[in-house]
Amino acid sequence: MAGIALSIPCAFAGPGDISSCTNLGTLSLTGTTITSAAYIPAAGAVPGYCELNATVAPQTDITVRMPDLWYQRYLQLGGGGFDGNIPNLASPAMNFNKNPLAHGYAVAGSNGGHRSAAYPGASFAVDRGLSLSYASGKINDTDVVARAAIQTYYGKPAKYRYFAGCSNGGKNASVAAAVFSDDYDGIVAGDGVYGHNDDGIGGSDMSGMTAKWAASSQATKAVPISAAKGAAVYQAQLAACDAADGIADGIISNPEACHFNLLSLACSGTGSDACLTSPEIQTIASLRSDLADASGRVIGAPWGLGDPSQANASSSGLGGGFLALAFGVASYDISKFDLDRDFGTLKRVLDGVYGMSGSLAGMTNYLKKGKKLVIYHGWDDMTVQPYISPRIYAALQKSAGADASNARLYMFPGMGHCRGGVGPDTADLLGGVTNWVEGGTPPNDSLVAAKLSTTGAVIMTRPLCAYPKVPMYVGGDPNLAGSFACVKVNSADAGTDDK
Repeated sequence: MAGIALSIPCAFAGPGDISSCTNLGTLSLTGTTITSAAYIPAAGAVPGYCELNATVAPQTDITVRMPDLWYQRYLQLGGGGFDGNIPNLASPAMNFNKNPLAHGYAVAGSNGGHRSAAYPGASFAVDRGLSLSYASGKINDTDVVARAAIQTYYGKPAKYRYFAGCSNGGKNASVAAAVFSDDYDGIVAGDGVYGHNDDGIGGSDMSGMTAKWAASSQATKAVPISAAKGAAVYQAQLAACDAADGIADGIISNPEACHFNLLSLACSGTGSDACLTSPEIQTIASLRSDLADASGRVIGAPWGLGDPSQANASSSGLGGGFLALAFGVASYDISKFDLDRDFGTLKRVLDGVYGMSGSLAGMTNYLKKGKKLVIYHGWDDMTVQPYISPRIYAALQKSAGADASNARLYMFPGMGHCRGGVGPDTADLLGGVTNWVEGGTPPNDSLVAAKLSTTGAVIMTRPLCAYPKVPMYVGGDPNLAGSFACVKVNSADAGTDDK
């Protein structure tokens, strides 16, 4: 499926020859070693390009790719998880699997400041320098190398500058906006982490999300939710809320308006995989509720309507890793985390020392400069709580005032973490923000989300509605976006099931 039609700025042809590329091997940058520079011939729809690889001491590996036909665009991609490897530069999640090189972007990415072979998982937490690189330093390091390579190769700088990422890449995007606001014109941030805990956004920040992960891990370890029971909950929710958008298609289009009652699955007499015990109901209810400190202040956001049996694995691994970063140890037993005792350290280090996510003030400043921000999230995400994104969006609407019009939020019904799930899970968000920056047209409700087969064939499409609008069926083929309209409906930010 093609993405949206991009406005095309003046194209600039690169040198397109081997020697001009290999000569970049002599590029001199402080603290940086150029490890290779090679020209890659055109293949199919992908033009020929020059690929430069570099290392910023001690371990930040960086790749920059510069196409023959360059539309004066620069795209920097964020990482994933705890990084350690360079992300897939050929197929970002937010543009229908299209190679950015084929659309005139010079593209760059890094390993996040460390190598996974030397530091698997979050074990780099013992090194403050590597941890600072992971949090934010790698963003600037990558940009410095890419700027120099682009200027040298093309003889001119990029005219339009973009940053995009999902998960840890979404967290990176919040830092790009808040800390490096002058360096990017358009940013796409998916399933990310935003703000600082003292911003009071309700758990969208790194310390709040880590505390929620810890609480979720502890709750599901005490009362495990089996895969069978998680599936039963998910199917019961569909039965209760799926058809609210006008069609029963296995997708809940407006989870905020779904007030499924967990008690409807309460076991009576002999238990089974199709019912929930009282402790299981209480555990799932806790997952889908705010996490508050002793004073009652909300510090963690709720999980959505995704399969609750999936909360434990992501919470344990990611939560333990960020706790290790907060306490400067190679690993952390998440079962030992005590909210009252440890949250102060968590907040002080992740927000204050490392700045793991961009502050609300910094992101607001980015919007006030007229820069464009597209946030997106999967409603069925069971890795990063989906309510994080509507909450940071609401906070930006309040803090940026009229300039909040420079931000858009897209919530994907039925999508998991960055990809996957029952709903359409890809859309040309990169094209949307590019048209907005270069042509002045915001994407609004013009984007189309698609579910693709393993071969890239389109299975189904839906309109991707600008939040708070949701897709409503108006008639026709339910697998086609044209059979739906984006409608604004009244729905409270419940974030929980009725108990």
